[in-house]
Amino acid sequence: MKRLYVLIMFTICTLLIYSQSISSSAIKDSIGIDFFAKVKSISNLQEKDGNIFFLLRQPDLEQDKYNTDLYQLEGGKAVRLTSSQSVSDYFLQDNAIYFKDTRSQSQKNKPETVYYKLTKEYGEAIEWVRLPYAVLDIQAIDENRFFFTASDQLFEKANSNKAIRIFDELPFWSNGQGDISGKRVHLYYYNSGDITLLSDSLETVSDIELSPDKKHLAYIQKKYQTKATQHNTLVILDVSTLHHKEWNSFDRGIYSQVQFIDDKQVFVLISRSLEHNKMENPGFYSLDIFSGKVKELYDGDLYAAGNSIGSDVKSGGKNKLTFDKSGFTYISTIVDQAPLIHLDYNTSKLSYRSPRDISISDYVPYSGGYLLIAMADQLGDEIYSVNAKGDIIRLSDINTITFENKAIAKPIEVKFRNELGKELNGYVLPPVNYKEGVKYPTILNIHGGPRATYGTVFFHEMQYWANKGYAVIYTNPTGRNGRGSEFTDLRGKFGTVDYNDILSFVDAAQQQIPFIDADRLGVTGGSYGGFMTNWIIGHTVRFKAAVSLRSISSWISFNNTSDIGNTFTESYFGNNTWTDSKPLWDRSPLKYADKVVTPTLFLHSDQDYRCWLVEGVQMYYALQHFEIPTRLVIFNNENHELSRSGKPSNRIKRLDEITRWFGKYL
Repeated sequence: MKRLYVLIMFTICTLLIYSQSISSSAIKDSIGIDFFAKVKSISNLQEKDGNIFFLLRQPDLEQDKYNTDLYQLEGGKAVRLTSSQSVSDYFLQDNAIYFKDTRSQSQKNKPETVYYKLTKEYGEAIEWVRLPYAVLDIQAIDENRFFFTASDQLFEKANSNKAIRIFDELPFWSNGQGDISGKRVHLYYYNSGDITLLSDSLETVSDIELSPDKKHLAYIQKKYQTKATQHNTLVILDVSTLHHKEWNSFDRGIYSQVQFIDDKQVFVLISRSLEHNKMENPGFYSLDIFSGKVKELYDGDLYAAGNSIGSDVKSGGKNKLTFDKSGFTYISTIVDQAPLIHLDYNTSKLSYRSPRDISISDYVPYSGGYLLIAMADQLGDEIYSVNAKGDIIRLSDINTITFENKAIAKPIEVKFRNELGKELNGYVLPPVNYKEGVKYPTILNIHGGPRATYGTVFFHEMQYWANKGYAVIYTNPTGRNGRGSEFTDLRGKFGTVDYNDILSFVDAAQQQIPFIDADRLGVTGGSYGGFMTNWIIGHTVRFKAAVSLRSISSWISFNNTSDIGNTFTESYFGNNTWTDSKPLWDRSPLKYADKVVTPTLFLHSDQDYRCWLVEGVQMYYALQHFEIPTRLVIFNNENHELSRSGKPSNRIKRLDEITRWFGKYL
């Protein structure tokens, strides 16, 4: 009786709160299908002498592209410093800003990169250097000397006919990059006009970082011929001699996120999942570049580095750390938020450097505290300052006006226990203009990854559905980030505990939220979420419609076509097609396609090399074979990132196709 009473009171409170909020939202402007194009994303936050700089990116519907320029924050306003709309990177050196830009179409059609120099007076930018390479990263010693990486074709193709494609390595393509067979990222040294190749022709280089005293360069290299390895090597280069030394403390370690702690110590994340034969968070390590001593600072177990919170209106951030005498500060995904935290060197004691209920994508030290790029309170990106006490102030108004007077649904938290007894949570977005006593069609949205995470931040597609009269529900099942390595380890478990977690959440949402119509449930998701959508329709009939996006239908075909296929399946299944194909096929949705009765729409991009087009085609083919209502939409010249960075017109078409399908069957 007591439990029933609590449930009744919870329901009454929910109805009261949302009937009040809906009455006020009735006069607000709805979130339209193209609202994402009004939202600006902020990235590459830097500060010098109290001046705050950043890149600002916004979709351009008229030209069907994205515009990015360099800005400075002055009095809460974003002041534009460039006007070319194509700035991709910048750095601060002495009293000037150096930025990478492409200012003419002719430059865009050849491997050439131009950097411009902008003085502190912020007048007209002048050309600093023109390099005949497709430059990816740069580390400057001074104005006349710098290191840079660039993508190069290693071998001349036997036939340059553009009508054919030649592959002779593995991987042979990469999502977002296209064909990469025979390509490497090389390291170069520029000295007053002279350019020297420093890396071996078979090496590919990443994560270049200069020491504070600019006497050493650290970077990660991977050397291979024909077939790439998963593991790589940390390299330290002496700037004065250009000689380098390789450090490989763990034979099968995967190094990432290189940066200097001070002039003699390098920080690096090292994944030892291959060595330990399980999926786990990378550990935090330091290397003394003179003695070679390696020290584990933190095993990464509970508080992994980086923001895994998903949104379709934010830019990615740099996964960096700052160091002090007692420990290190960084962004970490904790449950479903991404705050700034500090860990003690000796005790690994956690303390927060920002509010907990926030999603931070980038930060820099500032005035005894920090500057943040973050999403909070169902707003887009803004710049915040946080002091040593953790008090936060919003400094910018870049997106606030865009979000004013908009009908934005507030997420309702749903807590539940999975079959293993672990307490988990998820969220429900109520339909805008919800009416008491009415049940609404409901869309279950499943994230990608599987290590991506849903938070409480603004997500355009879900808010659009809420404005179209749908309830939207979403959760973070076993396998995602934010709850430690053990929870993240989905090795060999695809379609088992994660599937059960999701259905347990749906059960809990139906029990706790009265406006969910259990007879009108739809399901959708992309990447891992697409896999799970395909899996769900082959294992339950409770969903009346499904939309599978950039999905996986067979782990066997994925193993042998994806740009990460052989490494991903080895990591998550411990085998491949030839060592033991049975677990791969048993966990493949295609095996159960004959059980599907749910009308299903498939959306895929023809240049998606992460989950290749064949994955969507196979499931579509099977459902057509078994005469289940289905439809396949293929987006030309788009890749795995369609929903986040595809052409704005295609993003609108994608969302329209999904919504129309649910409108037809729900």
